[in-house]
Amino acid sequence: MTSPQTKTGATYRPRRAALNWVDYLVIALTAAVFFGVLAVNQTTAARAQSLSTLIPASELPSQDARMGSASGMLKARIGLALAGR
Repeated sequence: MTSPQTKTGATYRPRRAALNWVDYLVIALTAAVFFGVLAVNQTTAARAQSLSTLIPASELPSQDARMGSASGMLKARIGLALAGR
């Protein structure tokens, strides 16, 4: 008695490399553009930080929470804005 023949699967082996020189060129250009943009943004951020001036809290104007007599003026401005539509 002979046993039935069974098929065995062959492993896949590509005959050439998965990536060619164009793929490597695209990867290199992508990395170069990324690092170029990163470098430009770092120098711009550093320059902007050196040009900015910080205002200390003691020099900021105080904010009054009370409306006081300005409430009438506020109502008048709202009325004028609604009437001007």
